[in-house]
Amino acid sequence: MRFDLQINPGTAIWPIARDAAIAAEAAGFKTFWTVDHLAGDVMQAPDMPECFTLLGALASATKTIEIGPLVVNVGNRHPGLLANSAATMQQISGGRFVLGLGAGSSPNSPFAAERLAIGVTPPATISERHAVLTNALDVMQEMWSPNRRVELAKFPMPNPRPQIIVGVNSVALARIAGARTNGVNIRASHERAGEILAAAQDAHKSSGINKPFTVSVWEHYDEALLRGDDPRLATWRTWGVDRVILLMFKSVDFAAIDRAAKYLR
Repeated sequence: MRFDLQINPGTAIWPIARDAAIAAEAAGFKTFWTVDHLAGDVMQAPDMPECFTLLGALASATKTIEIGPLVVNVGNRHPGLLANSAATMQQISGGRFVLGLGAGSSPNSPFAAERLAIGVTPPATISERHAVLTNALDVMQEMWSPNRRVELAKFPMPNPRPQIIVGVNSVALARIAGARTNGVNIRASHERAGEILAAAQDAHKSSGINKPFTVSVWEHYDEALLRGDDPRLATWRTWGVDRVILLMFKSVDFAAIDRAAKYLR
């Protein structure tokens, strides 16, 4: 089971975010994740840096660790712009970029307030939000295809194509992730996590597409998970989990990151 580190960039402001990425790389974490929000409110922060601007800076400050957002709200950007941003990140990082995607929240969710504040109303229904996600996948597929139409010939092409992991909270979204992407992620304490992850894995197997697929959960940072003696790990393994993403939400604990090296190396 691999371990990744995620920070809250609203509280871990630059250059703390930079130093955290460098420390995570030195400790042996596989991927360093940020978030995609427009304002700091929902992350209990004073504000929030723009996602891809920050990721580009983090990629230039590191050498080997993977870099990615967990997750990009597909409703925040035109899918063509999202495809260009991801392709550019893959170039800057030298192939270390991982694209985490999410379908976005409902208009009644606290997470929607930041979009409503700038005059953007999220789609009202779950199926409409899922359609926005699948459209973004379609656009990326078209723009990154070796046989893309001539009008797209001068758009940036990622090499290699970044792996895509979808953050899910339902069976329907998990099935989309399993059928079309390289992985699925869910909050470890979600009451239906096992069922939802199973749906993603079944969809992956049924897709007939030969692609890497990772099954991951996220949890607040807990050193017991790194030590390997936490009983939650056994449960997660029964779900098929092969990746744990540990979130440092309130602040970055550099001493804890340094200690993690003895478990990860």
